[in-house]
Amino acid sequence: MKFIEHVAEKARETGGDERVKAVYIGLSYCYAELENGSSGLAFVFREGQKGGCTVNLPKRPLAGSEAGELLDFAGKGNLANSVCLAVANAVMAPLAKPDTTGDILDHIELTPGTRVGMVGHFGPLAPVIRKKGAELTVFDMHPEPLSGILPPDKIPDLMPDCDAALITATSIINETIDDILPHAAGCRHIAVLGPSTPLAAVCYEGTPVSCAAGVIVRDREGMIRAIAEAGGTKVFISYTDKVNVNFQAA
Repeated sequence: MKFIEHVAEKARETGGDERVKAVYIGLSYCYAELENGSSGLAFVFREGQKGGCTVNLPKRPLAGSEAGELLDFAGKGNLANSVCLAVANAVMAPLAKPDTTGDILDHIELTPGTRVGMVGHFGPLAPVIRKKGAELTVFDMHPEPLSGILPPDKIPDLMPDCDAALITATSIINETIDDILPHAAGCRHIAVLGPSTPLAAVCYEGTPVSCAAGVIVRDREGMIRAIAEAGGTKVFISYTDKVNVNFQAA
């Protein structure tokens, strides 16, 4: 079973009969809100979207659906996965039990010589990691020329030698996390991070992941405005609280 399908299954078990109040799909993120007030986010990949004035989805309308109907989007393409994950994050929001707040790097011990593998280029985190003396290797689908960032096909060769793995939650949406995790299994610390991150521990059962670092929406009106106006993390981060959930890896 793909990771996105596993997350959808756990969300369905938690609250598949919850009613979806609204889904907002912006250029960078998707935001889902339930009738019970819970909400969730997921990244939107622009690449690969077909031209035309309408983007295909397995079902419309989204608003008014039972959560389970939109969780059935799992595995049906990147945009469908974004909707699915946003809804899943909304459904499972009550299950999140944060251990700490703030940036994940404030809660990971990095010492000189620690080898960190970062999947997805988190620009603000890179200098902090290097300042601690850790050795950072970044893997990204779109490496910038002369940046030193490596393409994902280098993960099998280099990630097994890392001590810590920081994996973008967008890898759940494009379904690459299924290939990444086996290569990170030997790391002593494996974190999935970013606004798309599921925070419920049940999502990581049977995986080596030890931490989920995501966000909880604090200002729904600000968030809706940010998404509707094509805003990304830099725009909506002030409407959220960064939280970290630690759990025992399988």
